[in-house]
Amino acid sequence: MSREMPRLPKTNSPCGPPHETSSNSFWHSEPSPLLLGHRSTRHLPEKVDVVVIGSGLTGTSAARHLLRPTASHSNAKLDVLMLEARESCWGATGRNGGHCQPLLFEHPHDPSIGEFELRNYNTLKQLIEAENIDCEWGSQPGVRAIYGAEIVSRAKKALEVVKGNAPHLANLMRLVTDKTELAKYRIATADGAMVTSVAARMWPYKLVAHLLEDLLTASDLQGTFNLQTFTLVQGISPANAGEGYEVETARGTVLAKRVIVATNAYTSFVLPTFTNFIVPCRGQMSALKPLQSLSDEHRLKTSMGFEGDGLDDYLIQRPNERGGHLMFGGGRTNARSIGVTDDSFVDPKTAAYLRRQLVTVFDLPEKESGSQAPQVELTATHEWTGIMGFSRDEVPWVGPVPGRPGVFIAAGFTGHGMPNTFLSGAAAAIMVRAAFDGRNEEESTAKAMEETGLPKKYLCTEDRRVKCQQMESVEEREEEFERVRRVNAVASDA
Repeated sequence: MSREMPRLPKTNSPCGPPHETSSNSFWHSEPSPLLLGHRSTRHLPEKVDVVVIGSGLTGTSAARHLLRPTASHSNAKLDVLMLEARESCWGATGRNGGHCQPLLFEHPHDPSIGEFELRNYNTLKQLIEAENIDCEWGSQPGVRAIYGAEIVSRAKKALEVVKGNAPHLANLMRLVTDKTELAKYRIATADGAMVTSVAARMWPYKLVAHLLEDLLTASDLQGTFNLQTFTLVQGISPANAGEGYEVETARGTVLAKRVIVATNAYTSFVLPTFTNFIVPCRGQMSALKPLQSLSDEHRLKTSMGFEGDGLDDYLIQRPNERGGHLMFGGGRTNARSIGVTDDSFVDPKTAAYLRRQLVTVFDLPEKESGSQAPQVELTATHEWTGIMGFSRDEVPWVGPVPGRPGVFIAAGFTGHGMPNTFLSGAAAAIMVRAAFDGRNEEESTAKAMEETGLPKKYLCTEDRRVKCQQMESVEEREEEFERVRRVNAVASDA
């Protein structure tokens, strides 16, 4: 993409906290009665072994793996306190697109990333099946429609690289450019599509709610897990005496031996040193009623993504028997997104785009005039926003925070959390568990990588931070979206 546009200002200040109120996500339409406003104890404990900040899939996975360690760890019980600024799972996990689609070709020169995403996918699938979690998980192929010959060419080259260094991953995907086959996927106007055999749709909040409810109610964990909602963490500072950290909240301060930061977009609010490494980015979603041409036997049978210059949209369809809603998100070129942390309102231009785009993309027959008025847009039952955490080098940050011994992070998923978060949270927990078992940082990190397949590129090291400082900022990397947004704004004002 062109870098000739004037550069946007870099983010030099930490982000703000989560907005006190938020737009109404479809995924929160059936909330867990146990989790709403949950506080395991009336007051915060004075001290705990571990504080986990954040209750999305990352933080929940971390808590689960701290409290239910694998056989390779000691059985020592830990007191775990989870602190959440709003309701449980009210951030990105409760506001995303509802799809888990490993992008096996995104990092062709480092197959460990594709392997990790695939491992996350399989781990979630097995967990949901084993515990019979009602979260609408449905395995299906993934189709990423590509618009632009240059992007198709890059995808073709990426696939060739993967065939050379990870044929087992290459066997799971293929590049489609034949117009007849593209039409079968309802994307006849696309220049190509990367089709993968592994993807899924799901209701993310229900998955997290099940896991948190289990931690709160399991008899073998009684008294070891404390969840405190509406408890904003305001800072982390070294304890005045002895080992650990003081975790400061508006309701008081807790002394923790170790801390896991799973705050994604809001990381720099808690850890200001990440100001230029993880930047908030506002996304928008919609739940759309399907027209007849996308209902019943005509429904979508794949997870979908749409990629092009200034284009990064995503789509899944819920089960027919539960409404068959088209869960469609994106349209970031219609409104400012980078650096925005306010998810309390819905942008009207983006909302209109999301209601209308699928009618055009799929060339739905209802748009043609006939006996009835032509359908130019779909009806939305819910429209909402959420805040993603964009990483400066486009991969998550996982592991011990340099210069803060005892503080660990798992964040910066860059809008691609579902194939990354569960095992990233697990990796952070394994490192913490290993540290409690007496292993040093190098040994703890190696153990987490061995047990989860965590890519080396994800590790939060000082060397990586130094290299990132030499890279273009998130704002600079996103200039194409900003350029298209400005063009759209001028056009709409004309």
